[in-house]
Amino acid sequence: MPPFTPLFHPDRFFAERDFRTRRIIAVSLLLVFSHPIGVWGISWILQDRIDGTVMIDNPNRPSESFCKASPGSIETGCDAPAQVDRNVDTLLSEATGQVIGLVFLGILIVIVLAGCLLHAGSWLLGGEGGAATSFAVAIWGLVPILFNLLLGVGLLYMMIDPVTVTPDSNPTVWMDEFRADLKPLEQLKPLFTGITTLWSGIIWRFGLLHKRGLAPGEATGLAGSVALVFWLLTLI
Repeated sequence: MPPFTPLFHPDRFFAERDFRTRRIIAVSLLLVFSHPIGVWGISWILQDRIDGTVMIDNPNRPSESFCKASPGSIETGCDAPAQVDRNVDTLLSEATGQVIGLVFLGILIVIVLAGCLLHAGSWLLGGEGGAATSFAVAIWGLVPILFNLLLGVGLLYMMIDPVTVTPDSNPTVWMDEFRADLKPLEQLKPLFTGITTLWSGIIWRFGLLHKRGLAPGEATGLAGSVALVFWLLTLI
């Protein structure tokens, strides 16, 4: 059976194929690690498009209030400049490193939430099979978000214009220009995420129908409700 059958022919896939543990693990790892990689891709795009240096508060200098309370205190570092030049690429790289862990945790939470919602709902409706079956259905239904991730990164690459910033640049003006570049992408986000969650809902529907033994109406209602929850979460 072609590898894209679960995505484009979920009715046939769930009706004819049993779940394979190795394949489920492989898909899970793809989901988990694709998003941190996507964040690195976004960081690379920003570093490629934005060049220059900016002034930031000196991390090695005490606060201004402390220095005012201790005038002439050289030992504490108050003689250091209040602000220093930093390369934009360095700042973006540091910010990416701080976000990666949260993104990794976030996709794990999404997988667990989808599996729990589908399992609890199908259990209440008298579904067959155990939690492992529900989580396998949930994982296959989350695969479409990979297409959304690729599309978002690609559009970001095309929409952001190259810009050079200097310590004398007005950060407010620069951020306004940056937001203006991203505005079309933000406007299209509900449409893209809506298509993705609808796609996920269709996959979940057939998974619940064939693997959890729900009636067609029950599978449609549960899958649609879970998909709606995830779509609303993307709008926050």
